[in-house]
Amino acid sequence: MRTVMISVVAALALAACGGESAGPADPGPAPEPAAAPEPGPPPAADARIGTMQLSCGGESFRVAFLDTHAAIVSEDGASTVELPVLPAGPTSEPGVTVYSDGVQQFAKSGGGDTPTLIRYAKARMAWQDCAIAVN
Repeated sequence: MRTVMISVVAALALAACGGESAGPADPGPAPEPAAAPEPGPPPAADARIGTMQLSCGGESFRVAFLDTHAAIVSEDGASTVELPVLPAGPTSEPGVTVYSDGVQQFAKSGGGDTPTLIRYAKARMAWQDCAIAVN
């Protein structure tokens, strides 16, 4: 016990006199973490990813076909119109996905190992085949 007390007193005396103690050196103030960027609105780029330039019956469209909807991107890329996927019904064509907002609609089939075929209709007009622009 006496040896422990002497060691403690000696350490305190060294610390008081400016001597170095046996403890770790003080690293100084911790650096401040970098400020996280403020969250903003989600980027509109997701609607432009995978867009196809289509020509359908004399009209041009940029359309991104996604799992839940088709996004028609405006010419300047600033806005989109979303056409939700219509659920398949008993009279639906197999392998064809129809996207519609009740006014305009796209039907997409194929892809992967088969050629992609896209058709377009507006209001009550007949389906028209679309040409996909190749860049």
